Amino acid sequence: MHAEQIAFPFRTKRPDRHNNPSADLIGRSYVDGHAIITVASVCLNDDRRVMVARDLDGRTWSMPAWLMRLIFLEKNGKRAA
Repeated sequence: MHAEQIAFPFRTKRPDRHNNPSADLIGRSYVDGHAIITVASVCLNDDRRVMVARDLDGRTWSMPAWLMRLIFLEKNGKRAA
């Protein structure tokens, strides 16, 4: 009997940062009341979502990357009425 190695097509443990469009959000943070919300990583199952962590209680959750981009959008002045 000969031993053979079987390779299953499982996903990788970490998404590739070079090919991921949401990788630039990792490490960015914003203040919400007394808590600081930080983007911790890209979701393993969906690269269009990011994992965020709250420093106040350590809670983590996922949210869409487009929503985080909207939060980090810097306004360059006020619009005229």
